Amino acid sequence: MITLNTLLWQSAIFAAVVFVLALFLARRPSFRQGFFLLTDFLAAFFLSAGLTVVLISVFMRYVLNKPPGWADEFARIFVAWGAMFGFTVALREGRHITVDILFSMLGPEGKRKLDLLAHFIGLLFASFIAVAGWHYVMFLKQLGLRSIYTDIPEWILTFILPLGFAFFAFQFGLGFWDLYSGRAQVHEEVTGV
Repeated sequence: MITLNTLLWQSAIFAAVVFVLALFLARRPSFRQGFFLLTDFLAAFFLSAGLTVVLISVFMRYVLNKPPGWADEFARIFVAWGAMFGFTVALREGRHITVDILFSMLGPEGKRKLDLLAHFIGLLFASFIAVAGWHYVMFLKQLGLRSIYTDIPEWILTFILPLGFAFFAFQFGLGFWDLYSGRAQVHEEVTGV
């Protein structure tokens, strides 16, 4: 059994490593483009695969009258994996939901500092979930649980937790560097919504 203290210090170390890695690699345009292409491809691939499985399932259930047992599980897994990579893409493009109450009361420098703080807190949170997810995946591997319909080990299906949040943490690190270095602008306020 892992304790909260262990989770916290492991998360802090992971966040520091991800942050330093993001700062180092943020200056390499080819790596940055490769990372962006990879996350775009993975999000699109898994979401498309999930949609395809749903369409196959609907066709088999209502046209052929032979509902596949495996379809619901694969659709759930593919959509979850696609959404996790999609979170990273949405963060990169500034499409996450924000609450602008405090933000709108600040001047330009205050907004910049608040945005930096938000990216730093996001990095810490994503790192915590990545580390906790890793321990959960290892626990599932130790138990040896397998999926009912597909007989795939549950730890493989759940591996998206540490992987997806590691990608998310890395994107927070890149975003922090971009804001800090002036490469990116502070996010825009949404008005009239």
